[in-house]
Amino acid sequence: MNQYSFHLLKERVSIERVLAAHGLLSRLSRKNDRLTGPCPLHGGDNPTAFRVHLQKGLWRCFTACGGGDTVDLVRRIHGCSHAQAARHLSRLAEDSPAKPASLAPISHGRSSFFRPFTRSLSLNPRTPFLQDIKRISVHTALHFEAGTTQSSPFLKNTVAVRLHDMVGNPLGYCGRLLLPDHINRFGKWRFPKYFPKAHVLYNAHRARQFRGWGIIVVECPWAAMRISQAGFPNTVALLGTQLFEDQIAWLSRAPTVLLMLDADPPGREASLRIATLLKPFTTVYTHHLEQGIEPEDLSDQALNRIIANYPVSF
Repeated sequence: MNQYSFHLLKERVSIERVLAAHGLLSRLSRKNDRLTGPCPLHGGDNPTAFRVHLQKGLWRCFTACGGGDTVDLVRRIHGCSHAQAARHLSRLAEDSPAKPASLAPISHGRSSFFRPFTRSLSLNPRTPFLQDIKRISVHTALHFEAGTTQSSPFLKNTVAVRLHDMVGNPLGYCGRLLLPDHINRFGKWRFPKYFPKAHVLYNAHRARQFRGWGIIVVECPWAAMRISQAGFPNTVALLGTQLFEDQIAWLSRAPTVLLMLDADPPGREASLRIATLLKPFTTVYTHHLEQGIEPEDLSDQALNRIIANYPVSF
């Protein structure tokens, strides 16, 4: 059981939130950061038998139910395993009210924060990089708002991709650099300053309606576009190889997750690490491509053959 993952969930879902979500607060009285009352778990009537320390996230029934932390409380309420408790907490985490990343500046210190760019740019989807190298059709590029532009100095000499938060609010654009000397100096991708990758899964706002099928996870937008083009719109991209708290909460709502990261050392290492983080919350499969292969290198037919082996389609 991954204690780091439970730590993230307990940070997002307070013990009071768990009690409230299950209708167990009504008979408890509050004093400062403590709750006291009859035990709502076994239905007792001793007015001091059940006590909760809100700041520490701990509870105890001094009559019959024992005690513990938020996870133990969920397990006691549902009579479930640690893995099932994680799924319950994950659902509460996603249902908790929160501002989308794009609706307010995201702070990265006293003087730096991310400002969303909400205006839509006119992009030309017809470019050899998309059609000839990545085999992304013009129709797919239009759907995902990808292409070249001359109207933005930031996106000059790149193939741009529009970015959204996980509920569909526009955040701006990133650009995949095309000139070899620029790539050698700056890397392949250019993101807006202070872009909140930890709060974003590329294509999540489109894939959300298909999440009940299961979710396919890749590294970059091109792979998400290509797999969607092959008939699997339930695909999201990490925009890298890291997985963060908000992304775990979103992915844990899927019944299954298929990891199909790039077949290079960073991708292999990330697959193991991400699978470990997700397994307490959902069923995880990992498909290892042949060495040096990225998902977008494969034909639509090859992608279909691979994905058909996993329960992540309608």
